[in-house]
Amino acid sequence: MLVKGLVLVIGVLAYSVPVTAQEEELEMELFFTPAETVTSAARHAQPLEHSPSAITVFTKEDIQASGARTLPELLRQVPGMDINIISPTWYSVGVRGGTVQMGDSALLLVDGRDLTAEFLGAPLWSVLPCSMDDIERVEVIRGPGSSLYGANAYTGVVNVTTVPAGSGHRAQASVRGGERGMREISVRATESFGPLSLGLNAGLDHEDLWTGRGELGRNVLRGRLDGKADLGEETSLSVEAGAYLANGFFAHQVGETDLKDLTNIYGRARFDHRDLMVQALYDRLDFSADMGFELNYLGTVLAEVPRVDGAANKMELEVQHATTLFFNRLTYGAEYIYSGTHSEVLADPNCDEHRIGVFAQDELQLDALLEELAEVKLPPLMVTAGLRFDYNTAADWELSPRAALVFAPAESHSIRLGYAHAFLKPTFMQTSLHLVVIDVNDMGFEQLDLSNPSLKNQTIDSLELGWSGSFFSGRMVLRLDLAYNWYDNRIWFNTDPGKMQYRNIGGVLVPDIENLGIGYENDESGDRGHNVELQVIVRPVDKLRLFAQAGYRQVFDEKTGLFNTREPVLKAAAGADVRTSGGLSASVRGFYCSSYNKPIGAPGGTLEPAIRVKLPEVFLLNARVAFELSRDPVQLSAGVEVFNLLNARFREFAGTTMVNRYDFGGERLGRRIVLFLRGSL
Repeated sequence: MLVKGLVLVIGVLAYSVPVTAQEEELEMELFFTPAETVTSAARHAQPLEHSPSAITVFTKEDIQASGARTLPELLRQVPGMDINIISPTWYSVGVRGGTVQMGDSALLLVDGRDLTAEFLGAPLWSVLPCSMDDIERVEVIRGPGSSLYGANAYTGVVNVTTVPAGSGHRAQASVRGGERGMREISVRATESFGPLSLGLNAGLDHEDLWTGRGELGRNVLRGRLDGKADLGEETSLSVEAGAYLANGFFAHQVGETDLKDLTNIYGRARFDHRDLMVQALYDRLDFSADMGFELNYLGTVLAEVPRVDGAANKMELEVQHATTLFFNRLTYGAEYIYSGTHSEVLADPNCDEHRIGVFAQDELQLDALLEELAEVKLPPLMVTAGLRFDYNTAADWELSPRAALVFAPAESHSIRLGYAHAFLKPTFMQTSLHLVVIDVNDMGFEQLDLSNPSLKNQTIDSLELGWSGSFFSGRMVLRLDLAYNWYDNRIWFNTDPGKMQYRNIGGVLVPDIENLGIGYENDESGDRGHNVELQVIVRPVDKLRLFAQAGYRQVFDEKTGLFNTREPVLKAAAGADVRTSGGLSASVRGFYCSSYNKPIGAPGGTLEPAIRVKLPEVFLLNARVAFELSRDPVQLSAGVEVFNLLNARFREFAGTTMVNRYDFGGERLGRRIVLFLRGSL
């Protein structure tokens, strides 16, 4: 209505006062601007306003201005995004709440490679094959994405694109260092030899735990080689190979885990010919960790979990093609994934699965069709319909449909109505976890079986309504998104004291470790929830950018029929970026999260039921100041970044329970001041 009113006002003024063609053009530019292009929602380039999904985009300039040194730090600026931080090593990321116990419900793609660690069912968000300086673009789908991307695109998709070989600066290097033992070194070089381009990057990340105990939080050594051959006629071949070695330490509800060794080796090859894409991937992950997991009851340690070692292999073959027929664009493809994990902590030390996915999505330009058939002239009206079939030998099959209607009543303005279904498959940890325990007090305990091979897929159905508008030649952008979600068969770790069995040892009843009545289960009662997200971006002048966003979420528990078990969550953020002609730039980000109830493990004993605690409000303030100096062919920038100035209240809460306890509020525990220097050639 607002857009139509503005167009009507312009039309009335144009009718009553004679104007020239140039003046008419200037008036239209005041309200409309060309749309930004995205690729993730349809697997091909399309205007952002025509996207069938809610999408947030970060350009390279946005990433640099944010000062984020990990991907989750950047994603905190996405409306409706949930960033739970356990330690510098471990992040948990979801979209719009979801109902996943640990919050890992979003798929992470880096240059088309799925970074999911299949044993855990989640990517290692703090361990990327590249540094933040090497990222060209990030697109975030806020909503179910299984119709295109399969099992792990449960509540959203984070699609990262790095700087391709032969693009950007020929050489660049950056050095960072600061509080909490933070050290980061990153180098990249690229060169072109006619149709052949090569790129090489390497880096080192180090960070201590945020509590200031001088203990290792995260340590990553990585390297990557990528290349691209331009074969002509819209044909290219891209290859990539890389590796990293990581270790770290984090505390959680039931202990402190020390990742002794985490080694990853991967390779990728991709062939593109016009609308055809073929990609092959290989990924191997070796892991070794001291779990620090003790089973205690009323302060007495009954058993411990020994060191865990294992290896996981993943191979993938993907084919995609698109064709245009009349007023339709049909995108279709198939994917095969083999995933195998070997570890003594599994019921079967050699667990493997074969996954097959077949998808098709049709985009119909309905306005053009109506004009052709009935000579009816309408603004752009697009209908998107898609369906994917996934089969998994270790779990179950699933159909993931989607449908969307996008109406663009005026240029750079759109209204979107959509429905999507998505699923999250059970992980090996949930279906096959079988621990051999250390009997601390010689009570006869041998094992702890938490496996449940009959788990079903978690599913979500989402109904979305969105509006997006751009005004004043793009200097102001407004976006409003509403979503209503149905969650079914959520997998949760159930602790039921009524099912716990006991042993009589020396006249004292103690829990029987081998019959605790705990483990992973499907909660078939289901949940429902609604989300409201508002985002405003304003550029009053070329050198200044302001943004503000707010999100509200409420989940309804069908088991109890009440809202009060999951209190509403309100999140808000605001920020500003400014540049001067003298090379000085500054940015500030403020974040807020309301207080809410959350179940956590009882501090008195890991075998006791979870308790519900009131988490306090969280305030954050991040700031960055940089000075850039360009003298061809060298560009230098230096500055300081200050993270989290206003978190004293949450630190106080964390100190009352456990050092480095799980950050359920979604924010980090410690302040960090970092100096940086970056140069490029």
